Amino acid sequence: MHSAFVTYIKGLGAVFAVLLRLAAAGLANWLKARAVSIALVLAGGVLIASLAHHVIPSALGSWYAHLDGNKSSLASFWRGFDAACGTNICRHVFPSPIRHYELHVKEEAGFQKYIAELKTAQARQADLKSAAPAQRFVRNFLPSRAQAYAGLTRVRGPEEVTAIYLTGTSARPGKVDKYLEFTRAQGMSGVCFDIKDVYGFVNYKSELPEVKMTQGKTQPPLGDLAPLVAYYKSKKIYTIARVALFQDELQAGKFPDRQIKLQAGGPLRTKGRTVWVDPNKKAVQDYNLAIIREVLASGVDEIQLDYVRYPAEGDWKIAAYHDLGDFSEKPRVITRFLQRVHALTRSYGAYLSLDVFGVVAWQEPLDIKSTGQNMHILGQATDVISPMLYPSHFGFSFGGVNNPADKPALFLEAGVTKLREINKTQVIRPWLQAFKWRVSNYTPQYITEQIRGSKKAGGQGYLLWNAGNIYERFSEPVPSP
Repeated sequence: MHSAFVTYIKGLGAVFAVLLRLAAAGLANWLKARAVSIALVLAGGVLIASLAHHVIPSALGSWYAHLDGNKSSLASFWRGFDAACGTNICRHVFPSPIRHYELHVKEEAGFQKYIAELKTAQARQADLKSAAPAQRFVRNFLPSRAQAYAGLTRVRGPEEVTAIYLTGTSARPGKVDKYLEFTRAQGMSGVCFDIKDVYGFVNYKSELPEVKMTQGKTQPPLGDLAPLVAYYKSKKIYTIARVALFQDELQAGKFPDRQIKLQAGGPLRTKGRTVWVDPNKKAVQDYNLAIIREVLASGVDEIQLDYVRYPAEGDWKIAAYHDLGDFSEKPRVITRFLQRVHALTRSYGAYLSLDVFGVVAWQEPLDIKSTGQNMHILGQATDVISPMLYPSHFGFSFGGVNNPADKPALFLEAGVTKLREINKTQVIRPWLQAFKWRVSNYTPQYITEQIRGSKKAGGQGYLLWNAGNIYERFSEPVPSP
């Protein structure tokens, strides 16, 4: 029985061996007869795969650059495609034009090199032939954003800027011209206008979902930002977009989990209102970074951050700040956020400036403890520091002066001197008082005296602050012989 079974198995194996040889021979003959066709099919497959993965997305990516910012259905389609492929294998099989467009940005070595060179004032003054890589990049990949990157070929650096502050309403098309005429007549070079104000209102038409949630149905006065910035640049105006950060009543109201809370429960209030969001919460930082990124795409020359601090108002000492061991960690939180913003502004070829309390120049321990504005470390994460050295904002008898508001040159010189001692490489561009509060005898000469004090201490440029945007002509100080 066993022997017969073995013989049966051997016979079956022999039959299978013969069939296998016949099949192999047949397959070989079939392949040989169709070798050319098979080779063409394989080559075609490789070509199609290459087109799908590289050539088509690259070409469409350049096309998308033309459409970037448009409301066209094609642009909307690729935005949706990119979102759908953002977290799955689809992107690896067929990367979208937007993704290819982003890869072009990262891989353009000349553009990145030029961005780095622009970090110094010397590069701003260098032969513009050095701008060729960036100009070629703009021409080839960003035709619709050429205006947005116009700052890349400017020779004016931030140390030369003299500007006035404008609210979103004053900066809007149709109303801004009288202010531009003032800057021209005064020999000033720029405007600093509210992008996101102290209440959290965003003054331009944003496409960000969370911004739309916080703003409600109110129409932003600036409308589409890019055409406005292009208009400013056509007038050779240096554009500074002011973003008030962590005092944000609209965001705090819409997202209660982002509020600064008290240890006993409930939100921190200032004059009975909930206006502060926690600087150390990721959602708060991401909200502001998204706005800054959207604004940078419009082509502004500089982002200015205000209220980049913890509150010094209300019951700040008994607040339960998010993920904060003690008050000494506040500067670390602020600095890390500034570093993220600075990396973003540099990637767009723009500058970053930082507003700080005037009294912060004196770096008193209590001021650092409350605000987190330790200028020894914050100053290293920005290009420009703009102290708000309004003489009227110093308390009576500060520094032994009965009424500091009546000593404009003195306090500008003192504050700029102190910041210059701490931050030796940053531009110190102070805010000047262009209003009458507490001043015994206010005249346009008051501004002249502040400029004199700032320049004496090494200040570079200046900004005029008048909350109502009411400005009067003044005379620049005569240089000392």
